[in-house]
Amino acid sequence: MTDADPALIETASEFAAEVGDLLDRTVVDEPPIGAQVADDRVVVGAFDHDGNTVDMPLAIQGEHRLDLRVSFRCTFDFTGSFLAIEQSEFALIVPAVRHPVVRFDYVRERAWASAHVQLHAESSAIGFLRAHAGKTSETWRLHLPVGGRRFRPSLEDVIEFAIAEFNVDTKDDYAERIEEGRKRWRRLQVKAAIRDVIRDDPTTGPAELKEAIERATQSIEDSVGE
Repeated sequence: MTDADPALIETASEFAAEVGDLLDRTVVDEPPIGAQVADDRVVVGAFDHDGNTVDMPLAIQGEHRLDLRVSFRCTFDFTGSFLAIEQSEFALIVPAVRHPVVRFDYVRERAWASAHVQLHAESSAIGFLRAHAGKTSETWRLHLPVGGRRFRPSLEDVIEFAIAEFNVDTKDDYAERIEEGRKRWRRLQVKAAIRDVIRDDPTTGPAELKEAIERATQSIEDSVGE
């Protein structure tokens, strides 16, 4: 028995198809991406035939050298109409030792650094500073803030990071698919940010947004006319 809204299940399933297409056209062969109900939420990620979460293999020069972990915990936003991510995790993992290299995490309700990166490496300088601050010295325990709720790294950014820094094997036309997804992500996040502005300040927010749009439109028209 599930309490998840059927509309949420449908919307999250459409999102899962988009995630699967992105991975399939860039760095993963036949990614097992799907959507599973978890109480009143829906989790989008990689699952085996028994419904267990799995990591996806990435190749470097044809050899399995990295794994990619992708997970989104989905709900509807405050309007009840638009998909919202409550929590997400992207991680690059060394399969031989099951040790992460880097994690890109997001927790919407986290008070500080809701979107953050954790780098699993060691730094004597950071260890020294943390020890003097009365904290554990491990570098990976640092939560490096990145972009906040609205402008955090996208899955496209993580895929491009893996390609640029680790030479992960790619599919034909992968760059075009990454840019296509990134543009869509930016539009979705801008729309969400606009909803935030109106929700937070329904009296003057819409007027401020309208003014910003009008100024941007006029600047574009002026530049075209030159």
